[in-house]
Amino acid sequence: MKKLLHTLAAVGLVATPFVSARADLMLVTPDLITLGGTGLGAVNTVLTIQGQGSATTEAGCVSFSGSGDVLGTAPTGANSACQGSAGDVKTGASQTQTRTLAEAGITSGSDFAVFFNAAEPGGNSITLNSLVVTFYSATGTVLHTATFNETSHDFLQTATGTGNTGYLFALTSGEQTALNTAIAANGGPTGVHVGISASAGTPLAAQAGNETFFIFNRQTTPVVATPEPTTTVMLATGLFGLVGVVRRRRNRQ
Repeated sequence: MKKLLHTLAAVGLVATPFVSARADLMLVTPDLITLGGTGLGAVNTVLTIQGQGSATTEAGCVSFSGSGDVLGTAPTGANSACQGSAGDVKTGASQTQTRTLAEAGITSGSDFAVFFNAAEPGGNSITLNSLVVTFYSATGTVLHTATFNETSHDFLQTATGTGNTGYLFALTSGEQTALNTAIAANGGPTGVHVGISASAGTPLAAQAGNETFFIFNRQTTPVVATPEPTTTVMLATGLFGLVGVVRRRRNRQ
């Protein structure tokens, strides 16, 4: 009997496939960073969301239909078209629109990156609940979808103003290959449009700041580490202390 149980267990292990967690979009670094050589208005912003009223959550989506952009709350259906209220989506100049890879200077999957620029008062924290990037053909057909697979991710620090400071996401190697295939099959980077869906929450009212998502070529854009506030304070304290030492030495001379 025991031998039979061991045999059945072994068969069960063989028959049960190993399923690995899918992670299409990866957070390159958990630290707040600044992109050099870019600035607000110069970046290719795809989505901007801002909560309404006293809400502490915000969500938005922009997709491409082939004839134009579609706004909503989240993508649904086979064509990943945005559905639902677009109340959290900001539609001012260059705030929300699909972009082609060519607009962002992206020619391959290894170039592709998404930048999450959260701007909360005083650099307060924010939780990214979802992030999905959808690639469309010129006719609006979904070519590929990449998802940040974490249920949610808490960012303890954000920027104090909309600009080029935030968090960097890139494609995994498998997703890079898939995007390269889509680029080659659609006449190059000009034939691939990028849409984004995202949702976030803050401890305070979400309308306090705009959260923007833009795409860029990570191979050609310099990345600069942004020191945490505590690090900045320690550095400033050290400099003041050094100045005091120098002054005391001069007074003794």
